[in-house]
Amino acid sequence: MLPPRVNVMSLMPLLRSFHRWNAALLGLFLTLHLATHAAGMAGVAAHLAVLRRLREIYRGMLTETLLIGLFAVQILLGVALAFGRGWPRGGWAWLQVLSGGYLVFFLLQHVPAILLARMQEPPLDTDSHFAAAVVSRAPFVFYFGPYYALALAALAAHLAAALRFRNWPAPAPLWLRLLPLAGLAFGLAVVAGLSGLWSPVPLPPANAAYLERLRAW
Repeated sequence: MLPPRVNVMSLMPLLRSFHRWNAALLGLFLTLHLATHAAGMAGVAAHLAVLRRLREIYRGMLTETLLIGLFAVQILLGVALAFGRGWPRGGWAWLQVLSGGYLVFFLLQHVPAILLARMQEPPLDTDSHFAAAVVSRAPFVFYFGPYYALALAALAAHLAAALRFRNWPAPAPLWLRLLPLAGLAFGLAVVAGLSGLWSPVPLPPANAAYLERLRAW
């Protein structure tokens, strides 16, 4: 006897609920992570000082494994919801899908890059200098500058779209429409701080050697 067929559309509300609750859990980490990046606008030294303090909260094998698992679940749920909803209709729907797609692209590159850097011999600390290295030196800045700035813009846009649909069909307030632009402005300011626009960014020898290996590729 064949098992009953699952109605995919009937699962959408459940998947959407899981996606929302998982996002809330990740939001706790992202709040701390964004606080670190906000400090980075004052330069790498400030970024590093805040990072060291916050690492006492979320750095550890168990915590990081849980975070990676939560991000993996969020990506799978997001992809399932994007395909399940069909072709986007309207600007907010497109904003939600495109910003989510960029976040998936970012995470699938960012997380493995961090893990691979730590697996090197000797391991490379993925601290403030790790981010500053690729946004303060050519030619890497031409890719990683927009890459990081757009990630923060996409995060703000995805949040704005989620809040928009929770209050649908009420008109979107002005602050919600401006949230994606605020995310982009924040991203550009963070990249500017880490790139040394406000103050020079001396790289430790390990990070300079890492860039040389990237050039060799």
